[in-house]
Amino acid sequence: MKSLQIITAAFALSLILSACGGSGDPESSETANNSEQETIVSNDGETSEAPADDNGGDTGQQENTETQTPVIVPPAPVVESNPAPAETVKPTNPSQPSDPVVTAPVENDTATDPAPEESAGTTDPVEEPVADNTDPAPEEPAAEEPAAPVANTGAARLNSATVSGDQVILSWSNDFDAPEGGFDVVIDNTDTGADRTHALTATISGLDLTTQHCFLIESRYTDSAEFLLSNQVCSAAQAPANEAPTISGTPAASVDAGVAYSFTPAADDADNDRLTFSVTNLPAWASFNSSNGRLTGTPSAQDVGDYNNIRISVSDGTDSANLASFSIRVNSVQVAATTGSMSLNWTAPTTRTDGSSLNLSDISGYQIYIGTTPSNLQMHVDLSQGHISSYTIDDMDLGDYYVAITAYDRSGNSSDLSNIVQKSVVN
Repeated sequence: MKSLQIITAAFALSLILSACGGSGDPESSETANNSEQETIVSNDGETSEAPADDNGGDTGQQENTETQTPVIVPPAPVVESNPAPAETVKPTNPSQPSDPVVTAPVENDTATDPAPEESAGTTDPVEEPVADNTDPAPEEPAAEEPAAPVANTGAARLNSATVSGDQVILSWSNDFDAPEGGFDVVIDNTDTGADRTHALTATISGLDLTTQHCFLIESRYTDSAEFLLSNQVCSAAQAPANEAPTISGTPAASVDAGVAYSFTPAADDADNDRLTFSVTNLPAWASFNSSNGRLTGTPSAQDVGDYNNIRISVSDGTDSANLASFSIRVNSVQVAATTGSMSLNWTAPTTRTDGSSLNLSDISGYQIYIGTTPSNLQMHVDLSQGHISSYTIDDMDLGDYYVAITAYDRSGNSSDLSNIVQKSVVN
């Protein structure tokens, strides 16, 4: 059985080669059936030699004249892998040159049995092997890795720079990806990095707001090394801050009734603004000057009492300052006496000017003379009591006086003026 398979395979190979040659040239047939040619066929890894024909090539001639049995060659199996290169079979007899016979490669390990032979009268043509023209399935392209997203970068837009008190409040917007490094505030073309933030607002302190300042916002895209500046916005210069005035002073805490009271505070303003003064809880017995803050007045005995929570204020038109509140007590006092008494003592005369004696019963009274100087004794008091030797004069103004005295008798005769003495009238 194995020998039959080898011969059949060789015969089928000869037919295939004739078809590939494109002609029915007998020389081709003779070459293929040369008795001296040995055909090597590989089947399942085995190599067999076809025996030489004993008739020296007559057999090939006989085949050409007789009707050949058609051989149906099965279609070649579809080979998924690359076929092995065809083998070239050379004749064993080098003296008999012939064309090399190319054997088809064995596609699988299973030998194919030849088709059964039909009756000799059949003249059906040999079936050509059907070529599998089906294109192999195209290889699917390898999945591409997704492209990295393109960064959406751009400069922020600074919307406002608003002065509030002693600070500047910045606000901006950003229509792009948030920068990885955040935002820097650039002040007057200087970026210190101290105001870096990831927010969309910033509060700036410590600037002299009496001058204008200009701001930029830097978007720091550190991954792409882009540092983009926004539009510039400048703040408005502010008027210098007002310096409040100052006021000081210590008013007297009390005053006696009938005595004048006065207090003027000390006030100053660093801006040299015009100052005005005001007072609350002003006592009824006092008056107030709004130009200099002076409080004055003289309380009477009817004003005796306490006047509390008096407050003096000063203003420069913008700011004001207050003096600490204070109180004034009006004291009740006795009014000092303006008059006094003068007490006099003397000795009655005992003789007359002519040397005669004078009895005390003869004296009818005395004349007292008073003056502010020894030479001007213009005041006098007449005492019609001759028996007394002392007298007190009341309601005299306080001060120093000069005094002398005379006596007179029942007949109206008067003595000379006594010696002059000095007397003081006191409380």
